[in-house]
Amino acid sequence: MRKEMSVACLKPKTFSHFTNLSAFCGIVKMLRRKRDRKNAAKENEMAIDKPLEAKRTPTKNRSHHDPPISVVITGHSKATEDDLISFVWRKAKVRLMNLVFTPASATAVVKSQDFSKLNGLNGTAFAGDRLAIRSITGSSPAASALKKSKSKRTRRLATSGSPSALRSLSSSSSQPLTPSKDNATSNPSSTNETIEKLKQFLVSRYHSETKFLDLGNLQQDPLLKQMGILAEASTKSKMFPALMKVASIHFSDVVSVNLSDNNIESVASVTTLSQTWPHLLNLSLANNRISSLKDLEPWAPKTKLPDLQELVLVGNPISQTTFANQSLQYQMEMVARFPKLRLLDGNPIHPEVLAAHTSLPFPAFPPFFDKPETQQLIYPFLEAFFKGWDTDRTALIQQIYSPQATFSVSLNSSNIRSKVVPSKSDSLKWGIYKKKSRNLLHVRSSDEQASRLYAGHEAIVAAGNALPQTRHDMSDSSEWLIEGWNLMLPSIGSSIKIIIHGKFEEPQNKNLTRSFDRVMIILPGGPTGVLVINDMLTVRSFYSECGPRDNQRSAGWSCCIAQPRYARTNGFKVKIGNGIK
Repeated sequence: MRKEMSVACLKPKTFSHFTNLSAFCGIVKMLRRKRDRKNAAKENEMAIDKPLEAKRTPTKNRSHHDPPISVVITGHSKATEDDLISFVWRKAKVRLMNLVFTPASATAVVKSQDFSKLNGLNGTAFAGDRLAIRSITGSSPAASALKKSKSKRTRRLATSGSPSALRSLSSSSSQPLTPSKDNATSNPSSTNETIEKLKQFLVSRYHSETKFLDLGNLQQDPLLKQMGILAEASTKSKMFPALMKVASIHFSDVVSVNLSDNNIESVASVTTLSQTWPHLLNLSLANNRISSLKDLEPWAPKTKLPDLQELVLVGNPISQTTFANQSLQYQMEMVARFPKLRLLDGNPIHPEVLAAHTSLPFPAFPPFFDKPETQQLIYPFLEAFFKGWDTDRTALIQQIYSPQATFSVSLNSSNIRSKVVPSKSDSLKWGIYKKKSRNLLHVRSSDEQASRLYAGHEAIVAAGNALPQTRHDMSDSSEWLIEGWNLMLPSIGSSIKIIIHGKFEEPQNKNLTRSFDRVMIILPGGPTGVLVINDMLTVRSFYSECGPRDNQRSAGWSCCIAQPRYARTNGFKVKIGNGIK
């Protein structure tokens, strides 16, 4: 009967009283809600006898309230503390908190939700080894300390460089032999007290006149023994980073350090020294236990102690055994690590060793001329040429450049710059030179190459006047090198090739100083007796002393006396000395 009624209600005559479809849909929704309420009531009646706990919905996962996890990390013996922190953050985006670092192992605390990401680095290659990471079961003092440190002072210390070492030292200094659990977490007052004691120790070891800090034989120092920080291996490993943290604040001008008689087996335990004083000049590691070059690897990069000039390794196996009777090889290895080293174990570095590790510029040789007549023609010609180039380029080009002459400019911005440059150096402000440059290493388009080769008076005048005004001072021969010789070219005939290396200043550009190279080919002819057929100018950064040294100068500039005279060579008859008018 019910089935028949339900079917009958779907017949068209059953919803003839509905005015539109939306009203019909509203009634359908109302009937569905009524049905759902009835089903829910039945389920509640069936669940009356269920225990209360069974009806409770499980709470959401709140892992961010879980306690932090202590971890032990090994496989980093060749790396520094900063290297490990940076590597973990770069690869896993995990912060190592309360880190206690030693070359053998490092302990730290991480958030519980970060442990899985950190554990993913297990077996990862790092600094020539592979990391091994494991969690420490139970609640460690480090994890408890992190959880309980809620004061603003403690949070501020947590971001100040090496706070974990200072807090650990402060907790151990009160009870050096048997620290209690209550003392595991230091408070700000005890940390400040430890800092003051370390500062007091450094003051007693520092010689302000020579900027020398004596950190030798630390285990026998009365103040450190009283503090108890050397009584246990765990606090002993934290002592030196904490010491460097205090020293970096109060003794930043140290240039000499003594670390002798400290049983140091590898500089990894004192690697923070290079971070505290990267420009250290003198260092003694005498009477320790350094036995191989591997023990010096943390300082092997030349950027660690780049200015170190004296190193003492006397009393170490590396000097007594490893390199016994191999003084030259011993010095070679040390200079390779410390490029400015000049004294090793009190002995000067051998000149052969210094030469092997020193890069020198190419030597400057005396100028070359095929015969004296060529030299007598070229020097006066160039004096007159540069005078005209500096004062009136248009007149110069129209008088001494051939109508078929070509001219080009090339910019060489990659050459070596002088270590001692004038106060007004080029500062890479190349301006118009970039637009005119025909350097074929950079200008690859054939159209641009063609457009930047200027031919004829009109084009050369326009290109020359577009360049900045210059002043060529030829009074200092150490800044100039000029060479020349005769050529017989098939299409030209008798000619002279001139190569000039020198410098000029730009008066309108705050006296900027630049070096230049210029190659010219000159022919006999024209109103002055000389015609320039080819001129290629290369501009570069200033580099001093491009000319011959004092012991290499032959005629000097004596032949450049500006007196009217005639010079003859291969058909040239040139009146020079009064400039070009």
